[in-house]
Amino acid sequence: MAAPTPVIIQLNNGDKVNRFTVFKKLGEGTFGAVYAVRDDNGAEHALKAELAEEKIPLLKLELYVMMKLTQKGAKHMPTLIEKGRHGNFNYIIMKFLGKSLQDAKKTGPNGHLTLGSAIGASIQCLEALEELHWCGFLHRDVKPGNFCLGRPETGELRKIFVLDFGLCRRFVNDQNVMLQPRRKAPYRGTPRYAPIASHNFMEHGRKDDVESWFYMLVDFTNAALPWKVVTQMKEVGQMKKNSRFDPIMSQMFAGCPGDEYRQIMNHIDSLSYFMEPNYALIYSILKQLMQAKTIKEHPYDWEAEYAVGK
Repeated sequence: MAAPTPVIIQLNNGDKVNRFTVFKKLGEGTFGAVYAVRDDNGAEHALKAELAEEKIPLLKLELYVMMKLTQKGAKHMPTLIEKGRHGNFNYIIMKFLGKSLQDAKKTGPNGHLTLGSAIGASIQCLEALEELHWCGFLHRDVKPGNFCLGRPETGELRKIFVLDFGLCRRFVNDQNVMLQPRRKAPYRGTPRYAPIASHNFMEHGRKDDVESWFYMLVDFTNAALPWKVVTQMKEVGQMKKNSRFDPIMSQMFAGCPGDEYRQIMNHIDSLSYFMEPNYALIYSILKQLMQAKTIKEHPYDWEAEYAVGK
């Protein structure tokens, strides 16, 4: 039996949630809505709400993950401002961020980022995942829509934050020992970026978050993932498996620095569930590539539109 669809908490502009006033709806997903709010001093934040009686309380998990990241001093997590209950719903208030990388990636040529921006943004996204893994959690829905830029007003236009911890899962116990993988696991992720493990209904490990990140890196670079146009889930999974060989591999890496990207993909594919990805190796491959080709990371492609005051 399918899980009941969560009730979306609908708030209107001008509604008060304790000391915060709603002034805009930012978005709505399967798991709830996000609103822009102002506190009594006029500072702007983001509010996420969830029905207090929700059968599967994802906000509770999200809050737990955010608190763990805060304790570790994670630099790619939006600051948690407040948590509480108002009427029939629970809420968290966090730092108000700018556009998502899903939107920002279209600011470069032909709907993808220039190589410097693609690599620079991807390094920050991988740092965010490494921080999350360091806290004992997997993200399991790595995609451009779950990363956001900081806002120009706060001088954080070059900083990237990771969001949406509702599908996170702990992979270690309280003694920091890795949990045994389940024999079969539900599909997790978004088809375009989900790892092959999702298509095989296998448990995600750290390598799978990094595999999803790798598809983002390629997508940022050329916006031409071969399975982008495929609608059948089974076919998407098969194409990902085939992308390890030509002709699909050449199609995937069109316009990409193929040697370096292949090196990263081979490292990810060599990992088993229990193995830790060599994040430092991946960073060094990408940084050496930028040095060798004298590629500049900044300004990022998305900075141009702010410079002309759009």
